[in-house]
Amino acid sequence: MVQISQVAAANYHYKRYSLEYFLDSVAKLGFHNIELWASGPHLHLDYFRYQDIKKLNTKIKERGLKTICFTPEQYVYPVSISHPDPEYRKRSVEFFCRHIEAASLPECDKVLVTTGIAYLDVDETEMWKWCRESLGEICKTAEKEGIYLPVEAFTSFTTQVFNRAEHISKMIKEVGSPYLKGLADTDVMETTGKDTIHDFIRELGNNLMHIHFVDGNPGGHLVPGEGRLAMTEVLRELNSIDYKGYLGLELLDRRYVMNPEKALKDSLTWFEKHLE
Repeated sequence: MVQISQVAAANYHYKRYSLEYFLDSVAKLGFHNIELWASGPHLHLDYFRYQDIKKLNTKIKERGLKTICFTPEQYVYPVSISHPDPEYRKRSVEFFCRHIEAASLPECDKVLVTTGIAYLDVDETEMWKWCRESLGEICKTAEKEGIYLPVEAFTSFTTQVFNRAEHISKMIKEVGSPYLKGLADTDVMETTGKDTIHDFIRELGNNLMHIHFVDGNPGGHLVPGEGRLAMTEVLRELNSIDYKGYLGLELLDRRYVMNPEKALKDSLTWFEKHLE
């Protein structure tokens, strides 16, 4: 059965507050795990030395916290392993590899990866090939560092090449690395409207490594219970397979930005109500 100890707080909606405020906040609320969003203003890697990340890890451990996933910003920044330009793809691969190397400093064993935005006027077979080749290169660094890569399918508004559970499963098989895994985002799958959590469980099996457990209308990435998604059904499905991974609270709606702690507190209240 899913336990509340599997719920991971994240700093996405704390962007108007310092990273230390976030750490103090989640420790005070009783969280033990965090998903660390590596982006500005908190942790844009271009502006941080490795020594800075080591110091950050000390602060995390001092508060009794553990970083369970390192998530570089890869949507609004120019990162895409689906891009037709080989130099663009090369730099995107380098971007992920730098974050994989950095993730070992906060003693984290997972880095979230995505394929990036796909053009609608470019051949899909070619884009798939570029993604596969790029992920193969990224996996070489992951294998060297011992870091797993949960890959996330984006919505159909971002990519038509990689937005379903079967796409993740197919890519994992084709890349052939034991370090490439799958991620299911409850709001993304509902926004795309082609898969359910049952489909992700069926397609990925033991390769389902991480969940973004968020509500929506669909869309919004809301606190569980604040949207209209069947969050209790998702929980039942995860319990049915005795899911042992983490549930990351990727809260993105701007309504949470001014009072981010309340959003996490409300999330905990939902879990306390629905977890047996």
